[in-house]
Amino acid sequence: MKISILGATGAMGGFVIKAALQEGYLVINKISSKDNIEKLFINTDVIIDFSCPLATECMLRYIIKKRIDIPIVIGTTGLSNMHRELILQCSASIPIFYSTNMSFLISILNVMIYGISKLLGEEFDVEILDRHHKLKKDAPSGTALMFGKTIAKARGREFPDVANFVRYGIIEQRKKGEIGFSVQRCSNVIGTHEISFMGEYENIIIKHVAHSKEIFAKGAIKAAKWILKQKAGFYTMNDFTKEFMNPVFKEIYREIFIKR
Repeated sequence: MKISILGATGAMGGFVIKAALQEGYLVINKISSKDNIEKLFINTDVIIDFSCPLATECMLRYIIKKRIDIPIVIGTTGLSNMHRELILQCSASIPIFYSTNMSFLISILNVMIYGISKLLGEEFDVEILDRHHKLKKDAPSGTALMFGKTIAKARGREFPDVANFVRYGIIEQRKKGEIGFSVQRCSNVIGTHEISFMGEYENIIIKHVAHSKEIFAKGAIKAAKWILKQKAGFYTMNDFTKEFMNPVFKEIYREIFIKR
């Protein structure tokens, strides 16, 4: 597999290069956010993007303009609705994998959170804590937003109607179904997410801690290998993991819920 990397000079780009070489793959083009975007598409099988929103936008617009048919893996965070529309437009003709977090465990956790939210409903208050290093520019993190959207979907709510990002001064009483976000940016923390379901008599608190950015790089390499086999379309971590998770869910149902 021949790989091109957009954002190659950044921290994540370096980890992706390392992970690709460890797996025995070729890194053909190492492109920074400031380089000529045309070089990204030369003699490559797949593109992995860990850059910035502006560079991602330039890549997507170039793909549309030149009708390029190379599969893409996008891990850039802080993308807007405009970027997502461009991704969807490109996915009509090429396979595109997009995730704000490339960790396999995060994908599993997202499914768990959906199930818990569905079972508990709005009788439990939800708070999401997002803790990252002081250099991270977007807040809340893409992963924290993903968790919030998952919870809102499970509850049959529109995310913008229930998300609360600001608490300062005299605030209104908490609304039913509200999903609160807290953001911390400090030191060299790789990434911690904590989801709290707070009931009147008991709580469930779920926590994920990333110890190294290598988990995201390794996840991106796995996604790149997988996306090469897919037809044109828009894919996420849920699509990638469902082939592993479906058999497990069936086994859980058989082992726990079927009486013998």
